[in-house]
Amino acid sequence: MKLKFFILTFMLLFTRCCDFYTTSLWFFDNPTGETSPLYRLFGFGWTGLIISNIIIVGLIIYAFYFYSFKYKMKNHTSSNNLADFVSEMYFNEKGYFFEVFYKTPKNKSIQLAHIGYVLIRVMIIGSILATFHNLCQFYNVPFYNTFREIVGRPLYVIYGLILTSLIYFIYRLWSKEYRMTTQNISKA
Repeated sequence: MKLKFFILTFMLLFTRCCDFYTTSLWFFDNPTGETSPLYRLFGFGWTGLIISNIIIVGLIIYAFYFYSFKYKMKNHTSSNNLADFVSEMYFNEKGYFFEVFYKTPKNKSIQLAHIGYVLIRVMIIGSILATFHNLCQFYNVPFYNTFREIVGRPLYVIYGLILTSLIYFIYRLWSKEYRMTTQNISKA
């Protein structure tokens, strides 16, 4: 578990630095083309973007540290399906699966651990996609120019892939914990 923590933490820091570097190729002198919501919606300049990235990455690393070293999965459940299991995990009772997506759960430590597990992976994927996009644009790569002509705005494809990875990693984590819990119950 320690090795996985250090590898993923290094990958997160490295890919964020790559994203920052490739973004600066385009927008360091004139950030008006920057697509970050922090710049577009809140008007953050470079200093604000750097500080907010340090804070966000630090929080993700802390949550992943919590998942890796402090989190203990609960082994009790009376659930017969994944939705009830997730509901029990976060709210201590069945029937609250959809509330997981918009309510603060009763078990905040589980939420913190799961956020760490999921977001470190999603942030790495998002940073790789952004770095690839920036490099292809900066160096005027022909196949990427064709791709851009087909899709119009690659930003939508990138955000779609990030959202897809978020859904995938949440489902993967919940399924893994559900299988582990049901295996532990059947062994008892």
